[in-house]
Parts: sequence; C-alpha cells; structure tokens
Amino acid sequence: MERGTYGYIKHRQSFLFKMTLACAAAVALLATIGFIIWRTRFNLLMIPSMLCVLPLANYLASYAAMAKYHTPSEELYAAVKAYDDAGMLMSDMIIVDEKGRRAGLDLAVIYKNGIVGYQGNEKESRDRVEITINDALKARGIPMRIKVFRNFDEFTARLSDVPAVIEDADARKISLAKDTVKGVIM
Repeated sequence: MERGTYGYIKHRQSFLFKMTLACAAAVALLATIGFIIWRTRFNLLMIPSMLCVLPLANYLASYAAMAKYHTPSEELYAAVKAYDDAGMLMSDMIIVDEKGRRAGLDLAVIYKNGIVGYQGNEKESRDRVEITINDALKARGIPMRIKVFRNFDEFTARLSDVPAVIEDADARKISLAKDTVKGVIM
C-alpha cells in the first residue's frame, strides 16, 4: 500500500507488528535450537540469532513511532471520497520535519491553487504540519500552500469551493505536489 492512501497507517502498523513478531520468533527459535543441540548458550546458532535482533529492533522502533497514529474513520473518508476518485486526496499521513518531529495529518486535498488539510487530533501541532509541507513545496518551486483545519465542518466547507475534477493543465502540478508531500511522510 502506498504512502498517502486511505488505510496506510493501519496497514503499515499491521505489517510492522507481524515483522516484529516474526523476528522475535526467529531469535527465540535459533537460540533455543542452539541451546538444545549443544547444551550451552555459546554455540554457532547464537550468531544468526543475535543478527536477527537488529531487524527486530528496527521494526519495533518503527512500530512504536507509528503507534499513536490511526487511520481516519470511514465516515470522514466517505465525505471526501470524490476527491480520492479524482486523484486529489491524500490520507493517513505522518509528517516528519527536518528535526525528526512527527505530526499527523488525517486528510489533505490537493487542487490547482493549494492544499486543504484536516487534522483531527487537537494535541498535534498544526503549525508544524503547515511549515514542513510549505517549506517542501517552496524548495521544489511549487507555488502552493497548505491550510490545515481542525474542525471537520470547516474543512468540508472550504472544500465546497474546490471542484472534484482535475483539469489536464493542472494534473502535472498536482502530481508534483503529491510527490513533494510524500517526501515528508513517514
């Protein structure tokens, strides 16, 4: 599943959890088999067992970093599905700034003049999302800005002015903006 699509966070968390369990099982299995065969913990199977700890730690750290973020509800997604059908919607985003700080962005509609975003979590930094995405757009020379709303009704009211159709002349600009936003998504 591609970053920025609906259900990405849920899918990615599931994948990371399964890989963490698989690596933990491999470590335990190799260590146990080595101990049973040689009756000591200093055996040849301990080397691959210890090497399996590295990907285990990587998957576990990634899972822990994503643990507090969730896929938006289906009701929210259904309200903006027309924009997804037109190729203008991005969803399930964890924005990472240049210092590694994260902030969630539930939905974003990219149209020819800018980006309209929705962030449902009041504890997240709306400014961090706006600054990070605006800086990335500016660095790539894309003349767009993002505006993030915390109230879903205000978000949908703003979208009422945005047509759910991409004109051929704007398709390249919207595609570049989507690629730029994907560059700051975890």
